[in-house]
Amino acid sequence: MNRAALFLILFALSFASAQEGAIKFQVNFDSTGLPAAPPPKQEPQKLGVATNRPLNLAELSAKDTAGFDTYSKRLALVQDSISAMRKEIENSKKRTQSQVPPLEPKGEYEKQAEFDARKAKWEKELGERTIRDSKPFTDRLAELESAKKKIESNQISLYCSVEIKTNPGAASIYLNKEEIGASPAEYNLALPGYTVIKIQKENYEPWDTTLTLQPAQKLKINVVLQEKSIFSKEGEIDFHKALAKDTTIEGYRARMGKVTARIKQIDGEIKTIVEDFSNTYPALEPQKPEETLQDFERRKTSWHNEGIRQVGVLRYKHEAYRNQLVRSLKVLEDNITATELKLIAETPPNAKITLGAYDVEREVFEITVEDTANAKSPFHFQGRAGVPRDTAKAMNRSTEGFIAGVSYISYPFVVGDSSFNLAMKELSLSRKAVPLKVEGAFKPIGRFGAMEGYGKWRSHADSLLSGALKVQGLDLDYALKGEKAKEADGVAGIVGGFGWRGWTKILAFTAAATCGTLAVVKHLKAAEHKDEFNKISRTAPAANDPKYEDKYDDWYRKNYSGLQENLNNVNDNNRYRNIYGAFAGIFAVAGGLTFVF
Repeated sequence: MNRAALFLILFALSFASAQEGAIKFQVNFDSTGLPAAPPPKQEPQKLGVATNRPLNLAELSAKDTAGFDTYSKRLALVQDSISAMRKEIENSKKRTQSQVPPLEPKGEYEKQAEFDARKAKWEKELGERTIRDSKPFTDRLAELESAKKKIESNQISLYCSVEIKTNPGAASIYLNKEEIGASPAEYNLALPGYTVIKIQKENYEPWDTTLTLQPAQKLKINVVLQEKSIFSKEGEIDFHKALAKDTTIEGYRARMGKVTARIKQIDGEIKTIVEDFSNTYPALEPQKPEETLQDFERRKTSWHNEGIRQVGVLRYKHEAYRNQLVRSLKVLEDNITATELKLIAETPPNAKITLGAYDVEREVFEITVEDTANAKSPFHFQGRAGVPRDTAKAMNRSTEGFIAGVSYISYPFVVGDSSFNLAMKELSLSRKAVPLKVEGAFKPIGRFGAMEGYGKWRSHADSLLSGALKVQGLDLDYALKGEKAKEADGVAGIVGGFGWRGWTKILAFTAAATCGTLAVVKHLKAAEHKDEFNKISRTAPAANDPKYEDKYDDWYRKNYSGLQENLNNVNDNNRYRNIYGAFAGIFAVAGGLTFVF
């Protein structure tokens, strides 16, 4: 065998050995014997798992609703897609690894460094291909997670804030059965919707309320806790609910009846409570053999004083509670007054408007406006309405275009099953949508005068309309602690600081200065119109003019209205100047008298 033949044999053996560990390319055939189609390219899952519809992430992550539950549903939908996308990424990695030829083992004649380099190259190619194949899925996962963060941020902005303070403090606060701490406390993660708040403190009555929190609402609650009562629970008054401004006049009166009944109830119970205490108070032990008379008297005095002290505590609790109930009656009366003073406006369609005499100097009509036959709101008004002279002349006493409106307080006169709105407060009058200045008064309607209860009703209505009865701003704090509304306290503090003399001086001299200023203004106005009158007068033709009579008649026709208008203005301003000047003097004298008396 020559060298060439030996070389060929060795080459063939080496080639066969190298091919043993190599992977051969295989072609798959289908049932027809043709090459099978390649598997379809995997696309990232973009469907909502729950709805099987494409997810519009821009729409889902938009801050376009105040519905807390809506964002919760969106979060659930996106989270389902995130979970599905992570599974797709894992499946994509497995598919890529199955399609990449495995790493050939280290050859017998291969150096370690060569194998390590080949292994690093194989791992790099596998990693790059894995990233490339799974990129559509990882990109979609990033979009989903970004949308999830936006939805969570939108939802967090809807959490409610609840700040609770109690008097006394250190009370346990529960929000929907979860304790959130001791008062004062602030909780910023309250869910919108139905919410129950409970407050508890030892030796005090528990307090609770139910409300519906609106998205992003910031709520502040101040609660005055009540000591546990020594009186029976039956007939107990819930001050927070009883004094709420949330009912009608009849509702407030019903609450007043319950409060009055409670006062009578505790007045009777305190006697029984004191008697029970007297019967259960430990009796004084007689003098002991080894006890001196002085020591026994000292012990007897101490025993007696302690009994008196405890009775005093019971009486104090009764008095304090009773005062709260009495003040609650005043709060309810104030709520009734506030309800009665609410103004109601209406436009009576059948109101009859009658124009009387016209005062050309004051430019006012005597008027009568009435609708005495109205079934619900009859009225009869007499007074004056300001109408400019030119308008009055053009009207020719026609009431066409006039519209009347009335306002009355919410205190009707009730007769049997019927009620009538007789407590009229104001009348408004307009002509062709132009408001007119109206002065006058509503007159009683005769047919009601003889009805039973009218006199009592009229007296109360007059007190409301005149301001003798007014809202004092009494509330829960006043009932429980005797503190009036801040507005009332502020006024009282100011008045107390200056005193009645100080305020009288301030008001008197302020009024005097105001009237004096108005008098000067009217004087200057009168002088201005007088100058204008003289200016027009100087344009009259001279008396020695041959055509004086003809020229004067023509001049008079042209300038009559201007002369008359300026003359009227001079007279009006002089009259008001005198009135304001007189009042300025009166107020100045009144202010000066405060220094003497």
